[in-house]
This record gives sequence, structure tokens and C-alpha cells, in this order.
Amino acid sequence: MEQKFEGINNSKIIDLDKEKTKKIMKNILYIIAGIILFLILFNSFTFTVDEREQVIVTQFDRIVRAVVDDKSDPSYELLKQDERYKNIRIDEKKGLCFKLPLIQKTSSYTNKLLTYDTDPEEVFTLDKKTIVLDNYAEWEIVNPILFMQNLGSISLAHQRIDEYIYSRLREEIGRIDASKLVADKDYVSEMLFRVRDFVNGQLEAQGIKIVDVRIKRTEYPEATYQNIFEQMRSERQAVATEYRSEGLKEAQRIRSEAEKEATIIEAQAYEQAQKLRGEGDAEALKIYAEAYNRDPEFYQFWKTLQTYEDVIGEDTTIIISPDSDFARYIYGKD
Repeated sequence: MEQKFEGINNSKIIDLDKEKTKKIMKNILYIIAGIILFLILFNSFTFTVDEREQVIVTQFDRIVRAVVDDKSDPSYELLKQDERYKNIRIDEKKGLCFKLPLIQKTSSYTNKLLTYDTDPEEVFTLDKKTIVLDNYAEWEIVNPILFMQNLGSISLAHQRIDEYIYSRLREEIGRIDASKLVADKDYVSEMLFRVRDFVNGQLEAQGIKIVDVRIKRTEYPEATYQNIFEQMRSERQAVATEYRSEGLKEAQRIRSEAEKEATIIEAQAYEQAQKLRGEGDAEALKIYAEAYNRDPEFYQFWKTLQTYEDVIGEDTTIIISPDSDFARYIYGKD
């Protein structure tokens, strides 16, 4: 009998343990369900705005709120003047935010710099050259409200950016020669600034801003390389010919100036020599006159000897009369 009662007690204990376990599991399930429900309700009432994004809150497809980076941007002042946007609440506070469940939805847009890299395109310069232009642009969403209303997607934004940048670049490049586009970096930099400012003026109402426009490469199409090289060779030859011509012209000028200077120096030297010769002759005549006045006979003798020296050489043959005055000193006659 004792064994029978003991078995009955053990069964009751096992049943009680099962009931207790079921109750605990049921409570755990209630807790989990409560947590899940809380999370669902919490997510329905809240949303989180990361520092790298901006969020638009819509209610029945109408924008009612925007969490942005800088609400002092001029584009937001323009919104206040538009009846469609003047009641939109604009905040800068990011993090955990609240919304009405079910009827309000959120859309996120990045505030990071975005890159639009275009495909290479052919453009024409002022001197009718074809250039392959490869450029890119850095841009950002400054007004997510306007961006959502007018563009809505990055791909459409890239399409608009390409339309404005390419058309403006083509217009700017059409005003200059190909050599200036390839070689003058300062001018190209200023040109890109003008393109950026122009495009920003066109895209201001789209809620985006171009931060920078750059050209990756500019080159001639492969089909025109040979013609370009020939033209460059001809241009270089023309320049070389011009330099040679200028060099010859300059050499001729220097040579003419040198000859002119030499002629002037020779004339001055000749004039000086003639002057000195005249002064010498005058001095000699003076000396001769003084000598003659002192001793005419000696002066006559000396002049005759000088004449002998000038006239009679080593192989000179003279036929004269012994009675002539010229021969008086040769024959020793007084």
C-alpha cells in the first residue's frame, strides 16, 4: 500500500513541475511579445537622423517637416516665400525624433559630397579643333525639400548636372583655341570657376550645389593625331624660319653698325693722322727754314744728299752731265 501511495505522489510532483514550467514559458512569451510590440510602437512613433544624412517627413505625400544640416542656407529663406512650403517645420536637431505612426513617413538623403563622373565627350575649340573632354563634378544636397520635390533621386540629379555642365563647358571652350585649353592652366581654372557659378545659379531651385568642377584630361581624338602632328611640325618649322630670319636680320644690323663704327674710327684716325702729319710737316719746314737761314750752303748739301738717298738705289743707273748741279757732290766739285 505504501508503494502505491508513493507512486501517486510522484505523479503529482511531476505534473506540478510541468505546470510551473508552462507558466514560466508563457510569461516569457508574453514578455517577448510585449518587447516586440513596444519596439514596433516605438519605431512607429520615432525615427533616427544620422549626422551623415538629412530627413524629410511626409504626411499623406505632403512634406510637413525636415531635419537638415543648416537651416540658415539662403534656399530655405526662399521656401518661406512660397505658399507650398511656408508651413514646413525645419529643424537642425538630429538624433532621435518623433512622428505620428502610420500616417507619417520619412525619406533620408545623404549630406556627403557626391561625385558625378561624366563620359568623355568631344568639343570644338575656337580654332576648329576637336578635343576629347573628360570632366567630373563634386556636389551636395543643400536643401532636401527642394531636392525631393524637383529631383527625388541621385540619377536624375546627375542627368541635370550633366546637361548644365556640358553645355556651359562647350560654350566656354568654343571661345578659346585648343592650345590655350591644353596649356594655360590658370585660364582653365578660372573657366571652371565660371562654369561652377553658372551651374549653381541654374540648380539653386533644385536643392543641390556644385562644390567643384574639374577636368581629368583633354586630348585630341586618335583619328586626328597624324594631322595634328603634321600641323605642329609645320608650325614649329614656321617659328624656326622666323627665328632664323630675325637672327639674320639682327646679324646684318650688328654687322652694319660695326662697319659704320669702323668707318667712323678710320675717318677719325685718318683725320688725326693728317693733322699730325701737317703739324709735322710744318715743324719740319720751320726747322728747314731755320737751318737754311743759318747755313744755306750746308742746307743745300743736306737736301742734295737726301735726294740721292731717295733716287739712287743699289741697282740704279743714272745718266747725267758732270756739270749739273745734281752731280756736283758725286764728282766732288765745289
